Amino acid sequence: MKKIFKRLVAAGLGVTIVAGSLAGCSSGSGTGETQAASQAETTAAESASGDSGQAAETEELVAEEGAEIEIAYWEGSQSDKDAWDWAIAKLKEDHPEITITTQIYPSDTYRDQLDTRIAGDDWPDVMRYTYQRLGKFKDSNTMLDLTPYIGQESLDDLIPAFREACMYDGKLVAMPHHTDVIALFYNKKMLADAGIEVPQSLEEAWTVEEFTDIARQLKEANGLDYAMGGIWENSSGYRWLPFLYMYGGSLMNEDQTAITMDTPEALEAIKLYESWRQEDLINNVAFTATPACNMMFVANQLAFAFAGSWHCSYMEENMPDGWGVTYMPQKDGKTGSDMGGNGLFAYAGTEYPKAAAIVIEYLTNAENMKGFCEAGNFIPVRQSLMEEGLTFSSFQEEMELFMEIAGTIDEKMASDETSVPFQELNIALNEAMDPMIVDGSSTAEEVAQNCQTTMTEILESY
Repeated sequence: MKKIFKRLVAAGLGVTIVAGSLAGCSSGSGTGETQAASQAETTAAESASGDSGQAAETEELVAEEGAEIEIAYWEGSQSDKDAWDWAIAKLKEDHPEITITTQIYPSDTYRDQLDTRIAGDDWPDVMRYTYQRLGKFKDSNTMLDLTPYIGQESLDDLIPAFREACMYDGKLVAMPHHTDVIALFYNKKMLADAGIEVPQSLEEAWTVEEFTDIARQLKEANGLDYAMGGIWENSSGYRWLPFLYMYGGSLMNEDQTAITMDTPEALEAIKLYESWRQEDLINNVAFTATPACNMMFVANQLAFAFAGSWHCSYMEENMPDGWGVTYMPQKDGKTGSDMGGNGLFAYAGTEYPKAAAIVIEYLTNAENMKGFCEAGNFIPVRQSLMEEGLTFSSFQEEMELFMEIAGTIDEKMASDETSVPFQELNIALNEAMDPMIVDGSSTAEEVAQNCQTTMTEILESY
């Protein structure tokens, strides 16, 4: 476990976040906007001393009288639900002075439903959000500055990459909650019938070429329409990016001043996907389409699924003892995985900022992060917990493998994904990849050039 910890911290130390502007969602008009501006000014003054505000004296956290806090989040799986049920019950028990209400949305409609509320100036007090999408709020003064409320010891314990992802303009505007990764799920029976042995270590991970050959073999042997799928559906194309960086490509150059999707390395990664589609090795589900990968996998329509650590309970519920998980493929000795997970932030215009800060501090402290991750099969983002190790409520062996995979996250990918313009870059990636995937109406070369052109326009607008 200490080996995993050291690899994660080493990756985190290499991550830099580029500050910039991103047009935030409209908060409407009226009192909410006024409160947001007022709170932003107040917290800025409170954190004016010290190094980027982090060294300022932490305020005593005592909830405002009659505080009521609404927490908005989604539940993406049964294990996700279990974790939130545990955390919310414990929060209510330990903080009876705060009235806690929850608004739980389906994972595939969360962002749209929350955006609708925000457009009507109806903000929850505390929200769950993916790291890659926090940027949309950072430039609009709508995120409560948590700097005065979170102690330095707590901040120092966070893995640097995730701590920095929650910073903006020298302020702590969110707190990391957990991470998760994707790996290669496989159909046990299909592999056993074919006499295929599964890699037992990172060093033994299949090369891309070996994996492609195995996919061909299993597709033919089992009469499959497709051999594999990936959870980069539902406009989550960033989950495919580990392949781009595995091949030596990247979205941007080192200082993030230029798009680099026209490099030979980037083209080679896109051509891999094109070749899989041309042979019908991977399904034809668009990056912007409704999720289908996991449903096809548990229905024995796929031999492999690039799916998440949080999907173990779904797999077991729908395919009891019929699945296993192994390492991502590698290219020339390099592998990787998705930088998943979520942070928590509060609305700057909340009527009860201290109570909101109490909720966020409570849910993300070491004790409760450990409990949440163990219950929900998530990976913690605190150095102390990575070193200590976790005892998960289920899937212990699989979760230890996922924690090992977490150490392979490419540090340049993590930097690019947490840059302010990334959300728009992700949209451009999704839209450029779709024609090649669905019906082959775009070539890999055209995809690469479309990405280069559109992403350059996006980057130059910041």
